[in-house]
Amino acid sequence: MAEILSQSQIDSLLSSLIGGNDEADTQTTPEKKVKDYDFRRPKLFTREQLKHLFSIYENYARLLSSHITGVLQTYSLIEIVEVEEMQFYEFNNALPDSVLMGLIDFDIKDSDDEEDLVIMDMSKEIGYACFDRLLGGPGIPLKEDREYTEIEIGVLDYLMKGMINLMKNVWFDYLEIAPRLMKIETNSRILQGVGADENVVIIVMSIKVNDTMGKINICIPATTLDMLFKKKVSQTKKNIKRGDHLAEEQRRLKIINEIRQTNLEIKGVLGDTVVLSQDIFELEVGDIIKLNKAANSLVDIVVNDEVWFKGEMGAYKNKMAVEIKELTERGSEPI
Repeated sequence: MAEILSQSQIDSLLSSLIGGNDEADTQTTPEKKVKDYDFRRPKLFTREQLKHLFSIYENYARLLSSHITGVLQTYSLIEIVEVEEMQFYEFNNALPDSVLMGLIDFDIKDSDDEEDLVIMDMSKEIGYACFDRLLGGPGIPLKEDREYTEIEIGVLDYLMKGMINLMKNVWFDYLEIAPRLMKIETNSRILQGVGADENVVIIVMSIKVNDTMGKINICIPATTLDMLFKKKVSQTKKNIKRGDHLAEEQRRLKIINEIRQTNLEIKGVLGDTVVLSQDIFELEVGDIIKLNKAANSLVDIVVNDEVWFKGEMGAYKNKMAVEIKELTERGSEPI
């Protein structure tokens, strides 16, 4: 026989059902973050390309951190924050009126453009802290907001040139560039060379010098970045795998050609001996110093402190000369 519920049990069951419905109604699905996409201004670079650029400048951030630490002789840390594509006016509008901005010519090898423009800007707090440290101070930024002086710009120009020169190291495995600092601008509103509606990719890096925090932004216009990626792809196709015999031979010849341009000192050693300093002081014209070699023995021909050949003393066109008679084992010391 089925169990009959009492009135209190029925009320309790109804209350639980009503409470459960209220709880279910109050549960909300978390909203997804949706970013507006402007179909009139489509993105020019894929997520994979931006990710690849992130990895390149992640290496650059590590190199730059070590470089600035060495130049300033104080603790500094640089980390990449993000790589984002946007339009130039969005980047420029986010900058303060007074900045420290370097205009860089990437000088991509075999580029079709006269100038491959890239822009680097540094936070004012970091700029003043670096200036203070370069002049022997503790590296404390200025509390007041003012324009850079000509002396400050000249000193920071030296710092930025070193920072920019490091970029060729991180691009070396992909293509050949020779970046150089063309000039420094301190007013972001009069910047020319990039159209307001042109797409750019911004690499944002955080920098810490002692207790001073700031940012370094690298702005690469779409025309320059497109050239970088095109040259990278073509260079990859041209490159022969390192394990290939032809590639190894070309690499060996290149190394040999570089070595051939090295200056080496070559000298003939008749022999040597040990003499007291007192005897040296008492030497006079006509005195004879006895060496450790026989009169008819060969002369050691020394190249950079190593005996390479043995030869015979003589004359050539009224000048002293040594004629090579024997080859010796590399690395032996003069006898």
